[in-house]
Amino acid sequence: DVDSTHPQFKIIEKYFDEVKPQIAFNEGGQIPDSIHYVSFNDALKRDGETGVLKYNADKSGIKMMNGDMDAKTEFALTLRKLPKEELLLYYVMERIAIPYHYGAYKDESFDTVFNRIIHRYFIKNGFPLSDKETDLSYFKTLYEKETKRKFNTKDLDLEAFDYVNDNCKYCAVGRVSKMTRDSVLLSKIDAALNKYDRVMVTFGHGHALAIEPALKEIIKSRISSHE
Repeated sequence: DVDSTHPQFKIIEKYFDEVKPQIAFNEGGQIPDSIHYVSFNDALKRDGETGVLKYNADKSGIKMMNGDMDAKTEFALTLRKLPKEELLLYYVMERIAIPYHYGAYKDESFDTVFNRIIHRYFIKNGFPLSDKETDLSYFKTLYEKETKRKFNTKDLDLEAFDYVNDNCKYCAVGRVSKMTRDSVLLSKIDAALNKYDRVMVTFGHGHALAIEPALKEIIKSRISSHE
């Protein structure tokens, strides 16, 4: 269940009202134009922060566009840079285990969630895994080898996969993923600024830290060109 009391939802609405964007970019894929929400709470419950952004975009008559990279392209690019085992471990932690740890899949067993997502998300999008490598026991062995502790969704080694932390074991892997996706986001923001003055983006805080220097350069160059 989505935590409807989380402050991010009201913050998105607050900044949307203040900025009055002419285009908005969301994280995690395109939501079809045909999807609409009957209220703020309906948007929040159905699609979290992306739903809230789309609800406000629809209300203001502007486009909400996917600022992210599709998984198939991301996997193809990151696999050129890092070993498959490292990427598999990081991605499963980031996109399955950690969300599960925080209650994203309600009462569903982790085994069921893992088996569903490994096939519908990883295999479907071209992540090259053998039958052995799609088995949960293979992932658990990887996790235990790298963290030196048993895999337990209630007691994960979150620190080892916190890419914002310079000392984490897998921070470099996480940053390769984020930098790959962020390069696409930056190019979309840059292109949008050719047409619009006010652009709103809702991505996780790690992306904001990563693109801040480049974003400042984009803004600076545009200010200079208008002087």
